[in-house]
Amino acid sequence: MKGFFIYQLLSYFRSLKWIPPVVVYFIWVFVFYTYRGVPILSSYAVTSVALVFISTWVTMGIFSLENESEKQLLFVQLSSKLRYLYGKWCICVLVITLLLIFAIFYPILIQAFKLPVKPIHFAFTLYGHFYSALSGIIVGSLFSATAFAQKKYSWLAGMLVNIIAVVSEGMIERLTILKWPLYLFPPIGKLTTYFQKGDEIVLNNELLLLSLWGMVYLILAFVIVTRLFLRKER
Repeated sequence: MKGFFIYQLLSYFRSLKWIPPVVVYFIWVFVFYTYRGVPILSSYAVTSVALVFISTWVTMGIFSLENESEKQLLFVQLSSKLRYLYGKWCICVLVITLLLIFAIFYPILIQAFKLPVKPIHFAFTLYGHFYSALSGIIVGSLFSATAFAQKKYSWLAGMLVNIIAVVSEGMIERLTILKWPLYLFPPIGKLTTYFQKGDEIVLNNELLLLSLWGMVYLILAFVIVTRLFLRKER
């Protein structure tokens, strides 16, 4: 498994597929923090939302490194299709974690915020970015490692899912009938609303329940994607 991990990491680096998403995200963060004295949580909300799309982009690039014959050879060498899937996910997490660290610590290093970052801000921000990253990995895996990957517009479909997840709260406010169908999408929109309520965080039951539901959603989503992947490759 270690050899596969190193092989995948080198393959992704040599493929140069990492350059567009990484460069776009770095430029986005640099430009966004051009001005100083910005609020903490609402600023982090922007970089966490952007990370959803970048994570999907990175994930789809990593899952497209091999053609079908090369993938079958890797299945044989690993003696498990699940090892292949989990190895890919590990690479995704590693690459996106580097972007996440940059997004969180860059504004702190240049002192871009108008208030000092407290531990509660850091913890909430770390959770929000990791949640966005994992949501992006799920969407990217769904449209690159399952039967949905065979669709002509899978990349655009993945980005559309992310857009709906981000703007879901606004859609529900306009059409309440969409409340239940939108439970199929990651609750990113609901989470980002707490980032936009100011820099004072109140740990109430609503926030705790939302965080719990978010984790349950991620677990269920990873299980579903795993089953869809195994069904496609059987």
